[in-house]
Amino acid sequence: MAAQRIHRLTDLLAQCLAGFVISIAGVALMDGFFSLIGLGTFGDLNGWLALVFPIIVFAGQFSAAKGERGRLLVTVIGAVSALVLGSVAAGAFSRLPPMGSGAVGALVATLVFAAIWHVGLAIAAGKPTS
Repeated sequence: MAAQRIHRLTDLLAQCLAGFVISIAGVALMDGFFSLIGLGTFGDLNGWLALVFPIIVFAGQFSAAKGERGRLLVTVIGAVSALVLGSVAAGAFSRLPPMGSGAVGALVATLVFAAIWHVGLAIAAGKPTS
């Protein structure tokens, strides 16, 4: 079943944030399990892994936007911006364990990409954003 294009920013943010929460919960469970069996301490697993489900959402949106003007350019601009701003945010929280600082970076990257994706495609299509 092909993904359907999400046309409202609030719906896209809700789906991405739900994916982020599911991903970070999975990372925390895996990290807790690893710490229980003696493979490190809790918080050592990289929080950037929380991007797994948001990336799946964005890949589905990219596929659903096939034929829309500017989709590749918006994707590149969004990905670069998201990674740069997410890295800056993770760096600002570097005092946290890797899971915490990476999760902050992943959250910022998710929100930045979603906003750029939505607004960028609307601008490319000449439509007002909502």
